[in-house]
Amino acid sequence: MLEVYLFVNPLGARCMRSERNIIRLADHLNSKVSFQFVPLLNQQTVAQSLAPHPTLAERNARFNVTYQAILAYKAALFQGKRKGRKFLLNMQDAVVSQHQTFSEQLTLEMAKKCQLDLDMFTEDCQSDLAKQAFQTDQKLAAEMKIEQSSSAVIFNCDVSDCGLLLNDVTYESLCDVCESQGVATKEMLMAEPNYQTNEQATSLMLANNQSNLHVL
Repeated sequence: MLEVYLFVNPLGARCMRSERNIIRLADHLNSKVSFQFVPLLNQQTVAQSLAPHPTLAERNARFNVTYQAILAYKAALFQGKRKGRKFLLNMQDAVVSQHQTFSEQLTLEMAKKCQLDLDMFTEDCQSDLAKQAFQTDQKLAAEMKIEQSSSAVIFNCDVSDCGLLLNDVTYESLCDVCESQGVATKEMLMAEPNYQTNEQATSLMLANNQSNLHVL
């Protein structure tokens, strides 16, 4: 079985595409993939989301917005992994695809859309537990030597304790990993004549509830 840790900027377009690729692979392989979307926040991820040569004020503002988005995501996860992922995908769709401004009101709208307990969600967003969960995620990223968002670490639990670091999470690169690990052939995974596009697959999930490859 493959175990995948994808480190994400919860408001990033590139990360949203990477998440869709992993969901696509997991849907295709069914029980052979377990995955987590782990929020990452550092100076590099902040810089990636800004125009060149940002001011200190712009950097601080972006850092704070991303931090609040991460706490909201962690609060949603407290009500179940499936609901948490659905919340993240809805929030990204609103900010990235629909160009809505991230705000507390937006998180409440997304929480309601995901049928979360709103009182619990609101309380958890600013809780020490959410902040501790965020710190735990950053420690995990440091242990795995992750510096940029949209990086994935992939373990084949049936073969080795060593993980593979993938810096560009395209569907094709994921297929390369599956083939190299003996999970499935690339030809089989890339065929998928009737498989939905990334956008269709994500929309369905929301409705329904080897370059760049290194050994760690």
